Amino acid sequence: MKHNEQSWFFYIGKIIPYLKKDKWLFMFGLFAMLLTSGMRLVDPLILAHIIDKSIPRKDMTDMLRYGGYFVIVIIISGILSYLQIILMSRLGIKIITNFKGNVFRHLLKAPLSWFNTQPVGELIAKVESDSERVKNLFSDLSIQVIGNIIFFVGVYVILMIKSSRITLLMTAPAIIIMVSYYFVVRYLSKYYRRIRELYADITAKITDFVQGMQVIQVLNQQQKVFNHLSKSSSSKKAMDTKASFIEYGMQGVFAFVFEVLFVIIIIKVSAPRIIIGTMTIGTLFVFIQYIFKLMWPLMNISENVMQIQRSFVSLKRILDLTALTTEEEIHTGSKIPLFEHEIRFEHVWFAYKDEDWVLKDVSFSIPKGQKIALVGASGSGKTTTVSLLCGFYQPQKGKILIDDVSLDDLDIYLWREKIGLILQDIFLFPGNILENIRVYNDEVSIKDVKKAVNIVQLDDFIQNQASGLQTELAERGQNISQGEKQLISFARALAFSPEVIIMDEATASIDPQTETRIQKSMERVLENKTAVIVAHRLTSVLDANQILYFRDNEIIHRGNHNELMSTCEDYKRLVELQMLSSSTEDTIETI
Repeated sequence: MKHNEQSWFFYIGKIIPYLKKDKWLFMFGLFAMLLTSGMRLVDPLILAHIIDKSIPRKDMTDMLRYGGYFVIVIIISGILSYLQIILMSRLGIKIITNFKGNVFRHLLKAPLSWFNTQPVGELIAKVESDSERVKNLFSDLSIQVIGNIIFFVGVYVILMIKSSRITLLMTAPAIIIMVSYYFVVRYLSKYYRRIRELYADITAKITDFVQGMQVIQVLNQQQKVFNHLSKSSSSKKAMDTKASFIEYGMQGVFAFVFEVLFVIIIIKVSAPRIIIGTMTIGTLFVFIQYIFKLMWPLMNISENVMQIQRSFVSLKRILDLTALTTEEEIHTGSKIPLFEHEIRFEHVWFAYKDEDWVLKDVSFSIPKGQKIALVGASGSGKTTTVSLLCGFYQPQKGKILIDDVSLDDLDIYLWREKIGLILQDIFLFPGNILENIRVYNDEVSIKDVKKAVNIVQLDDFIQNQASGLQTELAERGQNISQGEKQLISFARALAFSPEVIIMDEATASIDPQTETRIQKSMERVLENKTAVIVAHRLTSVLDANQILYFRDNEIIHRGNHNELMSTCEDYKRLVELQMLSSSTEDTIETI
């Protein structure tokens, strides 16, 4: 228990800085709430005065005066309630906007290895759903709890002054009802937790299905996808229905107890005293009015406490994201990378999980200015090798050296500035071609962009667009061809003037004609560059200074094309198969 209390205090401490920036907004909302609670206590007393004093004395002036007071109290109470809602909603929105910004800023620094384990749709649903729950904590939820408690205490004090006997008679049932409602809300919390999980699951599935819509349609699986999603939606609907039935059913029971049974009890106890003159009708009216006013605050206190608990659980989940180890914490090196001689892998071992080795004792060097190719079967460790070179992961054994300085000792961000990474899976950002080439970095000049575009022979495509570089791309670049997407990714890498070009299956999804265009400009692309090329299509690496042949997560052969043709049967067979395939394609085109 002590540990949990320390944990909650820890998380409260985390949110106080957000509250401090707008403390006057919070204080004014709290002040408005206090006045509103006070005025809710006053208006029944005003009406009781009119019933007990003004009407018996037939004093119209006094009646009008107190009637005016009543109207003023109602108007001011309404205005303050409105201001309280507006101000606290504004406070909640401001705080949660800053909060989300900090969460996203932290996620941008999270290591790639973490993102690879997170379903995108589920992560989005989690952050959005939890953030909205936390917003309630900052806006009106906490104020409601405080206001309801103050109102309850105020009502209890006034009723004790008016009639301690009736008040004490009502106390025990009221406490029983509050505790009962608390357990009902607590029981419902497991349903709402499951509903949030189903919501996250549905969001994740919708995200996946929308991204894979082309595959779904071409395979005519629309109905199966719909049925799959409907199953999850039906589960959520059933859970929602059951939770709503219990919640509103119990609220109806408690409302009946308050609004009917309590009023009957009060009238039964009060009537004899009113008849003998020891109690006034105004006092009876005050009790009845307070009972009606007290019902929902009493029930809401229990529900609000549970909502606050849920908000803190959501807050904890979000703050857990901000507690993720960042790349800045992983890569603590500060030396400036000076790549003048070579990159060297020395006995590198790497596993994504435990000792399920993806790379086993891998050693090789990449002299500056040379072209190195990594070939072999899928899953043999080629992509992992370049990921380690980019610093996305760290080897469990061995070292990666840049001019005899360990990559761990270098400033990883400065090292990445030297790398131009071109992937098979091209990601295009929302925006135009220019923004996609320089990835929103205005320091990359238009001149550098146009130079990169010229090198990759994308000039004709851009000139044929009405808006040129300002041409807007559809989501995921659906309004351009796969080859054009890949050429944009080539230009993106070159625009940042890298020293090392890494191509990971960069031409695998390009048609032969586009690949031929790229091959022709390859000498210009790689001029004065160090190149590391992962390739299945060997036509792009036949002129490599060294080819590393991977099998079973190890380098089993190395050498140039001619050397491997005579020493590596696997490589020779692969070349012959691709040459045969290429000849067949040429024959088909000729026909």
